[in-house]
Amino acid sequence: MRVKLTLSGLKNKAVPRDHFHQLSGLIYAMIQKANPDYSKWLHDEGFLDGSKSFKFFCFSKLIPENNAYIKAGDNGEMIVFTKDIAALYISSPVREIMQHLVDFLLLNREIRILNHNLVIQNAFASTESFESGEELFKCITPIVLSTRNDEHKTPFYLRAYQDPAQFGEFLTKNAREKFRVFSGRESSVSIVVDGEYVEKVGRKSNIRINIVDDIEVFGSVVPVKISGTGEEIAFLYDTGLGEKNSLGMGMIEIAGKRF
Repeated sequence: MRVKLTLSGLKNKAVPRDHFHQLSGLIYAMIQKANPDYSKWLHDEGFLDGSKSFKFFCFSKLIPENNAYIKAGDNGEMIVFTKDIAALYISSPVREIMQHLVDFLLLNREIRILNHNLVIQNAFASTESFESGEELFKCITPIVLSTRNDEHKTPFYLRAYQDPAQFGEFLTKNAREKFRVFSGRESSVSIVVDGEYVEKVGRKSNIRINIVDDIEVFGSVVPVKISGTGEEIAFLYDTGLGEKNSLGMGMIEIAGKRF
């Protein structure tokens, strides 16, 4: 399921360019207001697979209407909205997560982001179904993938433009792992990066994202083709691709569809 929130009260308000961490906190706070125990469990534990924890939700940035914003700050690290309205998308394949969000929205008409009180003008919930086969997607937010090797003490973030085939292989492995943890069943889903697009755009597809102070990740904004069953494709559409979905990374939309 995917929820689109239409928010007002943003004109002349400033937020960090990369406000994913703040929005993640907002989502946990919304769930917490509806069900404190579930919010705590999801944040602290989630769906465990050995030492890994999966949250199975993702979200967009605040998306202003008609790109109505300007950059501010020395390095454009802030954005200032020039119109009142923006949209926020939240999605998850987990019924309880979306139900708690709906419960919150039924009882509340305001949210608070970075000391800004915003009005929830509208909340629209939808589900997307897919036929088995292939589906093309575009990115709403960057897809993040990392690996570890002897040359790097910290995670090394893969860039799609450097090796599209390898990026697709890692995406596929991640997708199959998440589907197994979520459903208890093995998956043969596969994901391929649009090589022609990557060749044309090159390193411009690589995005640096500041999560919090001194913590940066690198993601790729590239079209992908997902091949699998309708259930597998719908799951990835709702939970996001790659890593750090609960920090907003990897949200996708059907190619050609506006968001």
